[in-house]
Order: sequence, then C-alpha cells, then structure tokens
Amino acid sequence: MTTTIIELLRHGEVEGEEVFRGSSDTLLSDTGWDQMEAALEGRGDWDVLISSPLLRCQEFANHLAQQHGLSLPLVLDQRLQEIDFGTWENRSPTDVLEEDPELLQHWWNNPTESTPPEGESFLQFNYRVLECWQALLDKYQGKKLLLITHAGVTRTILMHVLGMLDENLFRLDVNYANVSCIRIHHDETGNWASLISHG
Repeated sequence: MTTTIIELLRHGEVEGEEVFRGSSDTLLSDTGWDQMEAALEGRGDWDVLISSPLLRCQEFANHLAQQHGLSLPLVLDQRLQEIDFGTWENRSPTDVLEEDPELLQHWWNNPTESTPPEGESFLQFNYRVLECWQALLDKYQGKKLLLITHAGVTRTILMHVLGMLDENLFRLDVNYANVSCIRIHHDETGNWASLISHG
C-alpha cells in the first residue's frame, strides 16, 4: 500500500472590493501574501507544487518554487481555476442583487443547480476539478503535493472526499489562506481518501 498526501492552500486576501472574481485575475494584497506565508509555517517537504494559473495563486506559487529551487517543481493546471461567474464577474453581490434578486437568491440557496448568466455550470466545474484530482492521484501516487487554488475548488474536492451532497457546498467554510490536508491510501482495491485537517 502506498500513501499520497495532498495539501490544499487557498489564496490569501486580494486587492479591491468583495466581488465575484471567479476566473478574473486579481493580485494578492500585502495582507494576502502575509496570510499565505503564515499558513505554510511548519509545513513543507512537498515533492510537487501545483497551482491555478490565476495570478492570485500563481504569483505566490512562483515565489514559493523559487525559494525551494529545483527541489520543488511547479505545475500550472487550468482545471484548478475558480468557477467562471459569467456576467457576474467583478461585480459585487449588492449590484447583482439589484439587477436580478431572484436568480442571485436561487444561486445562494442552491449553487449547484443555478448558473450565473453566461457562466460555468456547477456540473462543468465539478467535472473539470475532479478530473484534475483523479489525474493527480494517478500521476503522483506516493508523493506529497501542495495545491494552491481557490475556495470553490477546495470545496469541490472536500465534498468529493467526504461524500457530501452537492447542495451542501456552502457548509464548508474556506477562508483566505485556508489549508486542508488530505491523505490517500492506495491499494489493490482503489484509492481511499480521508480529511486529516482543515482550517
């Protein structure tokens, strides 16, 4: 039996107001950099660093990879990007509420069955994230990985690991610079994942 360890780090605070950022690029604030540095204190020994290509993840990933030199290869994977909010991108919930209160309320109540206009459906998002997850388990079995990604991606992976129903998506709290650690045992019967820590 082999064991894979995967740590998921959400990006820190970003510049600007609270809006639906989704697939849009936004830079980390100074506070966000500090949050991510603090979150990784006492952690390390990763074999591979894998990041969303969006700047709020990639810039910190580049910095971390440079600190470790050739001992920590960096891989960017578009499947780890946040969900695309379509016409809601870079708009505040207040603005969206004024324009379409019924749709926003439906999305808050059941985000897995409601899609922002011209946005990515949860079904599409869930498929690409879990496709990436399975590919990582196949390719890096027995390794220790650090994934730098987003709240939606982290929630989707944790829901899969914990066997949660899709409609409970927002019951998982994923703050800025949140770290979740997942352990996967591999044997002849398959992959057996469990959540070791979260927060």
